[in-house]
Amino acid sequence: MPTGVRRDFRRARIGQDITVNHPKRGPITGEIIGTIRYTELWQKVKNPSEPWVPTGNEFTAHWLGNYMLYEWKERLFLLDEYDALTDKDIATSFAPYAQRFGQSNESADVFFAYPPASWRMSDIGKFHVTGAQGSGLRLSSGATGRFIHATGEGDRALVVEDYQSGSGGQDTAWIGYVIEWKDVQKIS
Repeated sequence: MPTGVRRDFRRARIGQDITVNHPKRGPITGEIIGTIRYTELWQKVKNPSEPWVPTGNEFTAHWLGNYMLYEWKERLFLLDEYDALTDKDIATSFAPYAQRFGQSNESADVFFAYPPASWRMSDIGKFHVTGAQGSGLRLSSGATGRFIHATGEGDRALVVEDYQSGSGGQDTAWIGYVIEWKDVQKIS
């Protein structure tokens, strides 16, 4: 069970304000207008016929209108840019690198370019949206998809969400920063 600011982050609700230290802009405050609850999925055996099941790990993201604060495992992302993607974009810009990373059991140094930077693959997997509330969200509760997380120079972060066809989400490339929990200054 998370404690401190991480616990408060998970408990935060629509209408509350979050103040976070942006790596380039300094302190910013935004009102939570949307909240997403994710659960991580995995396969006991890597096999196309093996079902994906919850790992028990659950994570939260808060949409602040111009920023997404996105928790995943031990990382916290402050995402302030996004591009809508097509299946073709994912197939050409991301899938070959994710496949190479996956074939190495997520241990290879896999680099790729996506504007505005060069990225190093750090995590891939699958998720299920267990809850989505509020406005401005690019997904709905019940959506399932794959993710790619990558890092770049200067603590830059890239989060790609690739939703299964018809599952209720817009494929998106989010760009921002990897930040630390100490950068979340206030939740009120």
